This record gives sequence, C-alpha cells and structure tokens, in this order.
Amino acid sequence: MWVHPGRLPHVLTPADYVEPERHAREVSALFAGGWHCVTTRDALRAHGDFVSLELLDEPLLIRNCDGEIRAFQNVCAHRHSLLTTEASGSMPKIRCRYHGWEYDADGKTCGVPDAPSFVPIHRGGEQLQRFRAETCGQLVFVSLTEVGPRLRDALGERICTVIEAAFSDDFRQTAAWTLDHAANWKIPVENALESYHVPQVHTKTFKKLSSARDATHTLAPGFTALENVTPPGGAAVRWLTEQWRREPRHVYAHHHAFPNLLVAQTDLSSLAQVVVPLGPTRSRSFAFCFVHRGDDQRWVPRALGPVLDRVIGRYTREVLREDDRMFAGIQRGLRASRHRGVISAREERVHAFQRYVAEAVG
Repeated sequence: MWVHPGRLPHVLTPADYVEPERHAREVSALFAGGWHCVTTRDALRAHGDFVSLELLDEPLLIRNCDGEIRAFQNVCAHRHSLLTTEASGSMPKIRCRYHGWEYDADGKTCGVPDAPSFVPIHRGGEQLQRFRAETCGQLVFVSLTEVGPRLRDALGERICTVIEAAFSDDFRQTAAWTLDHAANWKIPVENALESYHVPQVHTKTFKKLSSARDATHTLAPGFTALENVTPPGGAAVRWLTEQWRREPRHVYAHHHAFPNLLVAQTDLSSLAQVVVPLGPTRSRSFAFCFVHRGDDQRWVPRALGPVLDRVIGRYTREVLREDDRMFAGIQRGLRASRHRGVISAREERVHAFQRYVAEAVG
C-alpha cells in the first residue's frame, strides 16, 4: 500500500524546472561529486574496447585496459584534441586521432611521433586526466571527483544488492538506447516514479492502472521503491516465467536511487535508465536492457531465447518512446504555469524525490 493517505504538496515550483541558476545549483549539489552509470560491461568485453560520451560537459573515454575498466578525460595532453569522436569501438592502444600520441593503461605517454622535436621529453612525462571507475553487477560507474566515497558506500547496500541481482551474469544485455529529451532532467525521472499516467500514455504497452492494493511503496533517505505483485503481461507471461526459471517471484520492482538512476526488474528482464542533465530544459537518458538467460536445462529458454530478446526490446523501447512524447509538452507547461501543483498518494515517490532535491539544493 501507499505510505500517505491522500494528496501531497508539490514541493518544487515550475521555476525549478526552467531557471538556469537553479539548474547550475542542482548540478553542483546533486551531480558533481557523485557516481554516474555510464555504460555496461557488455560494451567493454575485450581489451581495447571503449565507449566515449559527454557527462556534465566532461568528455569521457571508458576503456577495457587488459581486463580492468578505466576512465579518462577524452582529451589529448598534447594540443587538447578529443582522442576519439567515435561513440564506441576498439583501440588496441589509446591513440589521439589528431597527431597520433599514444598512452598506456595508466594514461601516461608511451609513444610520441617525432619525439626528438619535443626534447626534453620523457616517457610517461605527459598523461591523461584519470577518473575513478567501478562496477556493480554489469553496470559501469564513473566519478568525476578524485576523492569521495567508494561506489558501494555512495549507492548504499540496498541499491547495490538490487543492481547485483537485476544485472547479474544470469542476465544478458540485449539492447541499449540513448534518448535526448526536450525537458529538464527531473521530468523524465518523475515520470518514471508514478503510474498515474499509464492509462493515458501507455495505451500500447502497460495499458491499465495498477490497483492500490497491488502497489507497495518504500520511501527511504537515498532511494524510493515500488513493488507490484501482479507484473505486466497476465497469465501468458506468468506461464512463460515459470518455464523460464526456477522459483520466480512474479513481482515487478522499480527502484530510484537518488538523484537519477532508475532500475526496473521482472523475473524475465531488467532495465537501467540514467537521466543526465544537459541544460535547464534539456536532458539525456542512457538505457540498458537485459533479459534473463533462463534455465539451460529447459527447452523453453533454448527455443525462445532470441524471440524473447526481440519482444522485450521492442516493448521496452515503445515504453520509453511513449513517455518521451510527453516531455516537451510538460516542459512547455511548466514554463507557462501559474499553478503550484498537487501530488496524489499514488505519486508519493515524486513527492519524496522533490523533497530530496529541495533539501539538497537549498
């Protein structure tokens, strides 16, 4: 059941979703010192595999260095070019695309074309900016600060346990998406925290509003959670789940680790979504979809594995699209609104998130 008996105040004002000054304060207070999920181990399987991305205006290069995942600033120490403009790929050596400077696994120079022209020069004398990188389950996290709590301490034991279960090696990654939103970062986050919009927005996917008796909310200092004991899909999905794996829970669980990590899980699949601020009215989501491998002793997972991968991928992508179609209109409404807003008990996870933001930013 819900924690609150009825309506709640809208803690944040419409201006908190629009004003540049407010946005800058949120980035400083909520994001600058934290850990950010940026990719998965699947994208970094072999030595040299890399992904590059922008995180809070910081160009990053995440690379598999002989089995260890390391993060660097994607900027050459020579004359400041991006090392690579490719979103992903493989580089046996870290080599700048502009002048060919090479760096070792520690980010130190190990090859400089026409080195005598730089005399005096020393091997390893110049180096890339390094960032901390850690993994939890199959998710890869980066911190842009040199000091601070380790990933497990920052996320907390509950969220780490959820991630380790939802993205264990029993699951395989089947899809990944990057979505740009014409909306403040809090809008996609808040959307994921309530089901009140389901009958209006998710007409092709979820379709129905869940019963209040079926929804258990947890409101904690660092996260909120929802559990539904009737996951989407009905009797057919329940039968498939029982054929797929032993002792299924038949639960849909959704966790929000403050400020911007969202994890949805059923017995068959898991989804991680990270919403990153790009500006006062722009944001970007990184979404990673996983499907349970199934019991390899059973014929159903062996026969239907590829089919389930495609079905869950299409379903999840459509859910994300249905939501994204709403965000620009919400942003426009916030810019014009003269209302304070109101939140229902069904939306109390939104209220808890807004209270967290207000208290953290001041």
